[in-house]
Amino acid sequence: MYKPAPPRPKKTDIVRSRNGCKSCRERRTKVRRIRGTARTRLTSRTKCDEKRPTCGTCARLGRVCESVKPPLKFQVVTALPTKTSRRRGPSLSEPSRSEVQLFNRHDPSPKLPDINLIYSLQHTDRDVFYSTYWEDHCLPALHPIFRSTSEQLGLPVVKDAILALSSCNISRINPERKSSASLATMGSFSPSLTHQTRSQLYYSSAIKKITSLAQDDYQNNVILVLTTLVLFGYIEASMGNFEGFYCHVQGMTALLVELRSTTGNPLFRALLAAWMQSQFLVWWARTYFSSLDVQRQLPSIALPRDLEGPSGSLHERRAVALSILCASHRLNMSKTLQHWKYQPDPNLVFLLDEPLTNREDLEDYAVQLKNESKRLDEWLSYLPPSEQPLAGHASETSPVLFQSHDAALNFAYHVVARIMQYTSFLQKIPSGDPQHLGSECSETEPWVRLLLRIAQGTDMRTSVIRNNYTIGFSGLLLAASLRCQDLSLSIEIEQWLQTLQDTHPTEEGAFPVYQVLAVVRAINQQKRMDRDVFGVSQPMDDGGGEPKFTGYNSQVITTLLVHGKWRSSGSLFTERIDFDL
Repeated sequence: MYKPAPPRPKKTDIVRSRNGCKSCRERRTKVRRIRGTARTRLTSRTKCDEKRPTCGTCARLGRVCESVKPPLKFQVVTALPTKTSRRRGPSLSEPSRSEVQLFNRHDPSPKLPDINLIYSLQHTDRDVFYSTYWEDHCLPALHPIFRSTSEQLGLPVVKDAILALSSCNISRINPERKSSASLATMGSFSPSLTHQTRSQLYYSSAIKKITSLAQDDYQNNVILVLTTLVLFGYIEASMGNFEGFYCHVQGMTALLVELRSTTGNPLFRALLAAWMQSQFLVWWARTYFSSLDVQRQLPSIALPRDLEGPSGSLHERRAVALSILCASHRLNMSKTLQHWKYQPDPNLVFLLDEPLTNREDLEDYAVQLKNESKRLDEWLSYLPPSEQPLAGHASETSPVLFQSHDAALNFAYHVVARIMQYTSFLQKIPSGDPQHLGSECSETEPWVRLLLRIAQGTDMRTSVIRNNYTIGFSGLLLAASLRCQDLSLSIEIEQWLQTLQDTHPTEEGAFPVYQVLAVVRAINQQKRMDRDVFGVSQPMDDGGGEPKFTGYNSQVITTLLVHGKWRSSGSLFTERIDFDL
């Protein structure tokens, strides 16, 4: 085989010293050793023989021989930002350059340290980092019960769940600009990959720990286990993972059945209110955007008996308001969309269906909506003055103000529920009577105006941060735009959403802002052509899409169906609109 290569002959027998003493280094001396012998011969300029503790030169000259230790220097290297690809032009799903500049100038997210420092943090330091963020930015958006729970981390699984939700929140509040034009259908921004990866690691650790708990651990730590499951639900809701969320729904349901004897615990009631809020959020997100059949048959979510009756806190009142809102919305949309059908034929643009005139069926819906209206009246009667609109509004078009953001959002739920409870709208939809054309929404439009005024009175940056785990204003305004025929009012809704996108072009209330804005624009375009739109759907249901790991919308929507009515003839129509959302 191959023989080893012969040693390379050296041009000189001078061996340069790297460990000479300080005195010899200052004199720039060199050492010459005679190979093959044990002795060392010094040249006239080479005095250091590197002996320890004192070299021969220093011993001869009577100097102190000091060894030299190279200093250690630490340097933090920050990676340069990657260049993004230049867009050829604006699209429905991507904000313009001016919008991006506005977003960068008015970023509502908290300022974070350099990401390379986070990479270098030890595990315990990362825990402290995300724990601090949890206390400062996550807790204000959650039920107050989590503040007391996080202060008593009795189980490591609770700590991991808290850190998972905290890092998940950072990843979604601090978007990264995408560099690939092929991802245009998922928006121009993506969640922070670093923090999202951390979130998944914490989440996986929490899942492993809770599945390894013994039966005694469940019984001795009921509240902490419930807290963990609620946090799991918030994580899946934030990521748009409907399958994962429903898995936790099954686990929570089974656990609640075993804990009926502990329902009198105030902590249990508070956690139940927090859990129901996430369920209503996922239900609302699943309604938009799905097929006609799903919207007609989407089941309701029953409010637990423990939350019925007078509510003692704002968040418990929120759970009740969300229950009434979703129930009223389901009844209204289910009855409304019965008048349209869709056949997946690309050659058909306008698809007509004979209006349903079953009077008994309509009366049944009217009775159910009336019951929801009574529940809402009772809810309003228990609403304290501190959560009602402030007096002294200058005009009927000025913003409506509240003492707190949460109070404004709760009252907005009440307003949209009122919009959905008007049965006169359901009676006028199938009618071709000329006196009803263009006035089907005459009773609901004042409530739509009130909703817009409430939204205008809130701070958009606060909405982006505080509405992460509940239905936000963007989703409410989308529902209201389908019960509004006033074009000027609809354009004001579009302008508010445009301002929201300019402020933070990602999501609000778990709804992609650019997606909602594009749909409202399409609705207003139909109104400009003398057509009223009362519903939107997808041709084929996608189950809610995929989890939002690389984007802010779980669904890639290229086709949307709008269901409406001609103002001139009263004929119903379904039109297919192709675009990227």
